Amino acid sequence: MLVRNVLLPVFFIVLGIAIAVYTGAINVQWQPGHAANSYQPLDQVAVSLPIERPQVELHTRLSGAQPLPEESQQIVTMRQLFFFGDFHELEAMLSAQREAAHASPGSIRYNPFVFSLSETHLAGIDRCAEWLQELPESYLAHWVCGTLWNSGAWDVRSNKRLNRVSPAQMALMQERMIISNQLLERALELDPKPVEAMTQLGSNHAGLGTGFREHFHNLAESIEPRYLSIHRARANFAQPQWGGGEGDVRKVITYARSLGIDESDLQDLEDEFFHRPRLLSAPGATRAYWERALASHPTRKRMMGLLYDHGELRRWNDTARFAQEMLAVYPEDEKAWFWLGRAQSMIGNMEEARAAMLQSAAMGYDAAIQDLLMALIRGGFGIDENYTGPGLLELCHYSASIGSAVGANCLGGGYHEGDQHGAPFTRNPGQSNAWHLFAARAGHYNSQHDLGWMLYSRRVPGVDRDQAGEVGLFWLRRAAEKDHRFAARRLDEMNISRAEPVAGGQSLNWFQVQVYRARAYLGHIVGG
Repeated sequence: MLVRNVLLPVFFIVLGIAIAVYTGAINVQWQPGHAANSYQPLDQVAVSLPIERPQVELHTRLSGAQPLPEESQQIVTMRQLFFFGDFHELEAMLSAQREAAHASPGSIRYNPFVFSLSETHLAGIDRCAEWLQELPESYLAHWVCGTLWNSGAWDVRSNKRLNRVSPAQMALMQERMIISNQLLERALELDPKPVEAMTQLGSNHAGLGTGFREHFHNLAESIEPRYLSIHRARANFAQPQWGGGEGDVRKVITYARSLGIDESDLQDLEDEFFHRPRLLSAPGATRAYWERALASHPTRKRMMGLLYDHGELRRWNDTARFAQEMLAVYPEDEKAWFWLGRAQSMIGNMEEARAAMLQSAAMGYDAAIQDLLMALIRGGFGIDENYTGPGLLELCHYSASIGSAVGANCLGGGYHEGDQHGAPFTRNPGQSNAWHLFAARAGHYNSQHDLGWMLYSRRVPGVDRDQAGEVGLFWLRRAAEKDHRFAARRLDEMNISRAEPVAGGQSLNWFQVQVYRARAYLGHIVGG
């Protein structure tokens, strides 16, 4: 009965959308590079290439790091299960976490593993294809993989302001959100309470501009009103830049309070979407806000806000002190370990700095992994002949095994260079290309450039020349969009546009949208 109660409203809403679009009441805007009836996807992220599967040595822990807190260890374990393809064990752990979250009182927060995995963007799309093929009726697989495609959509934007985002980037975002929607819509059929997929679907529709965000968020609320992400999305879209105002944000928070959302979560929503302290311009105003907020109602996000402020202002003694205070309460916070390591390094306490960076890296935080890699290559953090922590190979393999873009880029570069300059690698072009592709999908702009140039200059064996040129150009453009100066220079020197040419003002009717979506789903997800 519950399945019917959830899915029947979904069916009628989707049917209504279909009728409205088909009859012209709603115009689904698109920006294809060709006529609508011959639309060719711009996205080449999942194109099939004759490249080896990346091979990684499994390290279940990082040498020199202390045992991780339980939550951190669970995330690391689950990320390794995902990237090594042990989907049955992964599903068992994720299902248990989901059941426990829904059984708890108060807010139901976003799953920490799924949040962590989404930071790897599209590194795992091949694993998603395997997961979906192995367990085609899995709600969890469709929800998680739909979330990854959404993360990949936002990665295209490169954290730039909207006026700096090209039409091609917008088109790529839309393509990836459509693939995300395809997975999430299927997820709705596979679970009696698909609140996670329903909420993500609503946010995707906001990104696509279809006008159906609130329909899906209302449905999600009818399933589980305590799911925090619903209220966070509403607060976000109630802000002035989305046509709302401060009063609208207040209404969202007041309504969420009436539904039983925890007060600490409500305070965080108010900080992020109403007060927005990071936008305060007066000297010291941001720090003063966080200090007052913490004195009134301490939360983890508020502590991190003050820690960031100290760190960004290079107040290293305050940064170290406050990071230690935060870790006493939240030892699983990888960012707090990173800031502690950065501060201790700047103060000159190298042993403490190295220990903190190791903890952060062991939890999978890319900034800490990058700093440790540079220290191993160039020196730093007191690494000398008495050093007993992980070497370059172990650090790269460990981090790559949990989907780190930095670790994958390290392996891509290491296997390309071999043992040159004293690096502990054996030259392996096949594995170099495999790891550069992995890192490129994860959003690492160096790998996007390196793989793109190798393909474009026809130095990847076995790849058809025309395909190599097309895919290579795709990755060079992605790197240039992230301000990789060599990628931008190469494109300029060849007199090639830094972004794909995209014609504006065109639209696809309902049938054409569904044809495109089917092609995208089959071609990108199933691996055609």
